[in-house]
Amino acid sequence: MTIVAARATTLAILIALTSIPNGVSNTAAASPGPNEVFQIPFTTDLYFGSDEGLVGPDGPWHAALIMTGTHQRASLLDPIDGGPLIPMWPTGSTVAQILTTKGGGKYNLSGSETASAPWGEWGNDGNNIMRLSDSFANEFSEGVGVLDGLTFINLRFEAPGYANVNASIYAMNTSKIVMPDGRSYRPEVGNLGLGRPTDTDFVGESMIQQMKTARLVASNSFALHMGSAALGQKGSLILGGYEENRIIAPVAAIEMQLGVPIIFLTDVFLGVEVGQWPIGDHSTPDEVIWEGTGSDQLGASIAKQFGGSVGSALVTPNPAVPGIYLPPPTCANIAKRLPVTFDAKLGYYLWNANGTAGDAAVMINSDVYIAFVLADTQAQNLTIKVPLKLLNLTLQAPIVETPVAYFPCHDVHTQMEAGYWELGRAFLQATFFAVSYDQNLTFLAQGPGPDYGQSVLQTLKPEDRTLVPSNKTLADTWRAHWKTTTTADILADNNKDESSGLSQGAIAGIAVGAVFGLVLGCAVGWWFWRRRRGQHIKKSQPAELDRGSSQELDGSNNEIQEMGENMVSELGSPIKLHEAPASPEVYEMSAEPLEPEKESKAESEGHNDSPGELS
Repeated sequence: MTIVAARATTLAILIALTSIPNGVSNTAAASPGPNEVFQIPFTTDLYFGSDEGLVGPDGPWHAALIMTGTHQRASLLDPIDGGPLIPMWPTGSTVAQILTTKGGGKYNLSGSETASAPWGEWGNDGNNIMRLSDSFANEFSEGVGVLDGLTFINLRFEAPGYANVNASIYAMNTSKIVMPDGRSYRPEVGNLGLGRPTDTDFVGESMIQQMKTARLVASNSFALHMGSAALGQKGSLILGGYEENRIIAPVAAIEMQLGVPIIFLTDVFLGVEVGQWPIGDHSTPDEVIWEGTGSDQLGASIAKQFGGSVGSALVTPNPAVPGIYLPPPTCANIAKRLPVTFDAKLGYYLWNANGTAGDAAVMINSDVYIAFVLADTQAQNLTIKVPLKLLNLTLQAPIVETPVAYFPCHDVHTQMEAGYWELGRAFLQATFFAVSYDQNLTFLAQGPGPDYGQSVLQTLKPEDRTLVPSNKTLADTWRAHWKTTTTADILADNNKDESSGLSQGAIAGIAVGAVFGLVLGCAVGWWFWRRRRGQHIKKSQPAELDRGSSQELDGSNNEIQEMGENMVSELGSPIKLHEAPASPEVYEMSAEPLEPEKESKAESEGHNDSPGELS
């Protein structure tokens, strides 16, 4: 496929990004009035299922909840009766993908009184992959396209409390996610397309536009912060508005084409938010992680065609896929700095449960993050930090027999000859993501940690091109949930290591000191003995004897002289004395005889010098 053809093929899912000045507004915004914002519940809000609303098998996650069919109720005190609750991933696609009862799901297409006749058929061989929904999840399906009613439930306690909308639905009769080893499993969650049909070949109004027309929301917009289900964060999906407390400044406002949010990824690196690197020598790795699009020529060419800098890659946020999908070898480079191991059979990086000194647990609970530097065509950068604690997810059955912790980063070549990569739910746990179809804008910002404070709902009006962020920092919202390694911690660890045992270098130093002390003691003892011996000889010789005349000494004196020469040769070697720290004291020693106390002190000092080599 030529570059021109590739660009034409992917034009429907790529956008050229334009810088929007003043993406953040510091002015106060009015609280939403009646029927201006609509808050969609998540599975954890209504404790959907047997696991208190948690869904998997590669999470835990929480998903948005809708109902199939159309429903009515007389008052807010009455429950909404009718069709079952269906968990869905909210996306910028234009089609809702729902598994039918025929395929093991909950959507009873054959029993629906409001469904149209099929207007399309996809994947007769069971190998249909929907763009912008499940291509990077490796999900394959077959089914038909129909028009049918869906019901949205409003968590806000205001009338009418629900919205009936018409939706383009891909009713899947079969659906499976295929793993690297060839095994497959049926997905638990569908995809909710909140996009604008006029951007594609579909006709009619989008679901949110229908709600705007019915004056149930203020604008054709949605705002999403997935949050961490594992850490107890509530998911946030607001139609016609957003939660101010889910935004940490700055906010990027990015022009869209074809209603699809996509941006340039220009760098990826590891960092520490507050303290020091928690393991090893406590220095933050500075090796290069981001190598651009690498050998993926299509990805490099597509990024260039849309104005990206050399080495940048086109990416799109997509809640329908679980992981973070990047050009090789980005994830491999990250993995070299983390206590993870790649399982080729499963196709996942697994956290090392039995790593050295619990390194995996230390890293996961630290303030270490992976930073993603995103840019538009005007080179305006936004950095999103994803703490490692959000990247400690769990694989469960049917992927594995026993739950295991994994790191959700995947090196992949671009799918479907499209030339882009996707940032899935793992990334969106830490990211605020909103779209205004009225202004043709995508908003991106750093999302908060678990301590995001009280919910503050804001209306996103049709004319708004800015959002109001909270006044919190990332550290404010994470402080109670991670362990920061401080300089004091490092010093305490070093002291603990020194007191708990001696290193090999310390042991070697002590051994050298002990040997030198023994040699020095022998040398001092011999010197003292010879001096005493010399004094005795001096007293026994005639007064006129020249002590420097060796030929006048008797045989016994000659033996002493020979013995002294041999001893000096063996013990006084300059090399040996130079290696030992105390060697200068041999040459500085007083000529006076040593008293017992001084002799003992000299030997003691010779031994005490050796530990100085351990510092």
